[in-house]
Formats: sequence, structure tokens, C-alpha cells
Amino acid sequence: MKLLLCADVRLGAVCTENLGVELSHKWQAARTEKLSDLVDKAAQNNASYIALYGQIFGQERVSESVIDDLFGVVKEDRHIQVLVFLTADEYNRITYRNDIPENLHLVCIQTEDSYLDENIALRINKGATEMQLADNHPILITKEENLFKISGFGEEQTIPSFEPIGFEDAADTFFGYAVLDWEQDALGGFEIKESQKYAYKSIELKILPEDGQKEILRKINSAVSGIDIDTLLRITIIGRSAFGLMLNGDALENQLQKKIFFAEVYDNTIMDIDEEAFENDISLRSEFVRLALQDDSLSESERNRIISCGWNVLNGREVSAE
Repeated sequence: MKLLLCADVRLGAVCTENLGVELSHKWQAARTEKLSDLVDKAAQNNASYIALYGQIFGQERVSESVIDDLFGVVKEDRHIQVLVFLTADEYNRITYRNDIPENLHLVCIQTEDSYLDENIALRINKGATEMQLADNHPILITKEENLFKISGFGEEQTIPSFEPIGFEDAADTFFGYAVLDWEQDALGGFEIKESQKYAYKSIELKILPEDGQKEILRKINSAVSGIDIDTLLRITIIGRSAFGLMLNGDALENQLQKKIFFAEVYDNTIMDIDEEAFENDISLRSEFVRLALQDDSLSESERNRIISCGWNVLNGREVSAE
């Protein structure tokens, strides 16, 4: 018998805190597609069971559509039994439904719980999962910090997470799933397999004071020209920006969404300001710039945006509301 395991599926939108409705739906659909791919992987590996540990949902408030997606994926192959290990909040959020698939088994890890069928016996005790096949020695799955460890056969192993949840998380951690080969009278191998459809890439883009909006956009388009569409991308703009230039990160992100699955743009530039030119100027515009420069409570990006907006307004120029 083979058992496919992975941790922290986090269905729903979890990549960023401020996703709009359209992007949230896009992210949710992508996660659901990856879960569906995981069920296919289980079938390809002749796995009889899938065990999902950790956070099954990425959002604190779980929508009915996310639960519907989970149920729909589980129903794709009714021969595969899906064991989902939930926190008490998640467990209560799902179990009221009367359309739970027959091959979906929900287990609460924060209470004493159990599951039994013709192949395996499973017991939960104080968050630890003990799983046994026939008369074999049981395997034990426990959580250590943010990792799920499986022991009971040879060397202790870590159950891989389903996918990174952000750019820092993706830097040096392994993601995918694992297949446990469980014979009737012995535990076989534990094979970890990588399965990451969406790549995570971070780019640092340097601009110069003489660069205008069009040149900055050209540099961004050039930087992403060779990046695959199935990528979660972070662009950090550095360098010195022209005085009065206001980089519109939202507008840049919206343009990139047409070429890249998901994009974040961060403006870490320093505005090219000749402070001496404003020292003896008694105009309202210069006073505004001096006050902004002296405000230590502002971050560099906040100061740039305030000066850009104020300067353009005081000079009678139109300022974008985005």
C-alpha cells in the first residue's frame, strides 16, 4: 500500500495581504489546480491514501467556494481515500456540511480522535498522529516548530510542504510531496518528490535619475521578457529616481499581470533631490519639500510619494489616483 503525504496545502489566496477580488480568485483557482494535480500524482503512484497535514486553508475566513473546491478535487478519484488533519477551527468550519465526499475523512488534531478502515488504524493523541497497517509497527507523525516529522522506520523524515506561501519562504526550502511505500509486513521507502508548478523569482531593478516612466517600464519589460508565465514575481526598484517622479507600483503590477501569473512591485528608490536648491527658496513649494525632508517618521518610499504628489499638485500637474 502506498500513502502520499504533504503538509500545509493552504487552499485560497495567501501570497499577499492585499489581494483584490480578481487576483484572489486567480490565486484560489491556481491552488485548486495544484491540489488536483496532487490527486493525479497519487493515482500515478498507485497510492491508496493521501494524507494532508498542517494548514489546509490559507485564509482565516474560509469561503464556501474554497470548501467546494476541496470537495470537488477529492471526488475526482473516489478510489483514493483522503485523510485531512485539521485544527479545531478548520474542523468546525467544514463538518457542518452535509455533502462531504465519502472518500474524504476529516480528523481533528487538537482532540483525541481516530480513524479505522480495512487497511489502517489511526489515532490522534495530543497533536501526534499514530498510524498503523495490520500488525506493523506504527509510524508517528509529530509537529516540530513549523515542520511535520515522520518516524518509526529508519531515519526521521520531514513531510514536505505543498508549496511556498511567499518569496522569502521559497528561497531555500524544499516543496512537493512524499510517497510512503507500506508493505503488509514491513515499511518500505519514503521518497520525496518535488512538485512545484509555479516558480518564485525576485528581481532587483536599478533606475537612474534621468529615467522617466517610459524608460522604467521599458527596463521592467526587458527584465521579465525571459520569465515563464507560471511565475510568482517580485520586482524591487532601486537606485535614484528623478525629482518629482512618482512610480505607480499598482499600475506596474497591473501591466505585469498580463504577462506573469502574479507580480509584486516594490519601490525602494531614493529621490534625487538637491536639498541646497531649496534652502533659501521661500516659496510654498520649497517649504513643502523642506518639511517632508525633515519628517523622520516617514520611510524613504513614503517621503518620495508625498513629495512627488505635493510637488506635482503645487505645480498644477495632474496626479494619478491609483
